[in-house]
Amino acid sequence: MLKIRQFTFNPIQENTYVISNAEGACAIIDPGCYFDYEYKELTDFIDSAKLAPKCLLNTHCHLDHIFGNRQIAAKYRLSLQIHPKEEIILQYGPEYGKQWGLPFENYQGLLLFLEEGDIVRLGEDE
Repeated sequence: MLKIRQFTFNPIQENTYVISNAEGACAIIDPGCYFDYEYKELTDFIDSAKLAPKCLLNTHCHLDHIFGNRQIAAKYRLSLQIHPKEEIILQYGPEYGKQWGLPFENYQGLLLFLEEGDIVRLGEDE
């Protein structure tokens, strides 16, 4: 059985999700943590629950969904999974952030592309 934990982060009030299975594997979806205390809340939850992050995904790459990608990817050694059409939006994220008065450092690592209909697995769960 999968468990879902929801967090609301950043001034735009974006929803971040951690989905975990019975074995403790988890997916981090849309890590919108902008402030240090939000990042700490998310990572404290993951670490205290003894979860093992296996994937980092963005449902889409609006800036409020991508604020925490860089830090989460670095801490848990994850590559970012997005739809290929979102890559350009991801690249311009910091420029949009400046326009909103929300500067941030963007994710710079490997991108893994998900297509419509792809299945994301956590162990035996999908």
